[in-house]
Amino acid sequence: MTAAARATSPAMRRALFRFTASAVAAVIVLGLLTLLVADQIARQRALEDARHQVSNMADRLAAPLITRGVRAGHSGASAALDTVMANRMRDGSLQRVKVWDQDGRVIWADTDELVGRVFEMDDEVIALFGTHDTHADVSDLERAENVTERAQEELLEVYAGAVAGDGRPVVVEAYLPTRQMHNDARAMVNTFVPLVVGTLLMFLLVVLPLAYRLARRVDAAQAERTALTQHALRAADLERRRIAHDLHDGVIQDLSGVGYLLPTLRKEIHAEGDLGRATALLDRATSVVHSDVASLRALMVDIYPPNLADGGLRDALSDLVTVEAATAGLSGEVVLDPALDVPPDTARLVYRVAREAVRNVVKHARATTVRLEVHAARQGGRDTVRVLVRDDGVGPGNAFDRPADGHMGIRLAADTVADFGGALDVRAHPDGGTVVDAWFPREIVPT
Repeated sequence: MTAAARATSPAMRRALFRFTASAVAAVIVLGLLTLLVADQIARQRALEDARHQVSNMADRLAAPLITRGVRAGHSGASAALDTVMANRMRDGSLQRVKVWDQDGRVIWADTDELVGRVFEMDDEVIALFGTHDTHADVSDLERAENVTERAQEELLEVYAGAVAGDGRPVVVEAYLPTRQMHNDARAMVNTFVPLVVGTLLMFLLVVLPLAYRLARRVDAAQAERTALTQHALRAADLERRRIAHDLHDGVIQDLSGVGYLLPTLRKEIHAEGDLGRATALLDRATSVVHSDVASLRALMVDIYPPNLADGGLRDALSDLVTVEAATAGLSGEVVLDPALDVPPDTARLVYRVAREAVRNVVKHARATTVRLEVHAARQGGRDTVRVLVRDDGVGPGNAFDRPADGHMGIRLAADTVADFGGALDVRAHPDGGTVVDAWFPREIVPT
């Protein structure tokens, strides 16, 4: 799969779409959270300003004008307080004002219908008597005392403790409009939301290209892993077919022949039988069994060569060439670098490449000799291992292009070497025959 194909693969497009959709959703959610936070900050600021305003009004204006006459409801006693509060309410800074005593009675109010009436007070209001503390909230205007304010949609309700002009404690209740609170909230939204959203959008502009490149790399890694898996499956299938072929054409055929010999041998083993023929048949059966045992042992070693590390690679390669060459009637030679020292994973790769190359000679070269060389080398500034297999046969032909199964092993070996950062080349030797030349890093990472 090409890089362009990987860049537009459906899986990658779906992943990028999900990432972009999630990022946009995150921007929307953070924008909404910013709105909520701005509203809460504006609300707290408005309540704080209202507490400060009402506390000052209670201590400096309202409470000093509460006299005994005002408490007693004498005519004209509250004229000064009426004038002061009317002025404050006229400029819009206050909507409603009440003054309470400790019995829950309204001493004074901006509307006469509430004066003298007694209402149940909340605990936080009762606690303000005798102090200069305040309590503020956005009122729901549902209490009985709010009968004159219910036409309003929303008000800031503030209670402030104070000492009246007659020396007794009172609580001044004032209602303020929420207009300034909403103005502050809008100002914060107009300031912070564009900043937050703009910052997030800039972040997305930076992150999306990075996500795109990361998605391409992940997609490429997945494609490579898929190719490696397919390669491993092909190699395993080839190995199974080769083992089945060797067993069918070798051991099974031989043992079947022995099975036919044994009844004949039994007929000859008696006093009147041909003992000479029986001996010859027994010797033949023994030879076949010994040969098959050797073949099975060679097959076991071939499947998993024992102890390739710790010097075992040299013996495994010698056994490989000896057995394969003897089977095909070739003259075999093994040349190993005395200084060659490779990790176990690299040793297994050396053995696999050598095995496929030597088998390729046995099956296709029609050669009389085969020579295996393995030695350390330096290539591209790093330590490598080089494997050379040469024969004097008919030449390389098109070993990498033919669809026949006979060359599948050498092609898979070439793919494996390439996977580890090396290369395998099959070429004609100037003096005739074929050279399989492979190199790969001394340190490989097993798949």
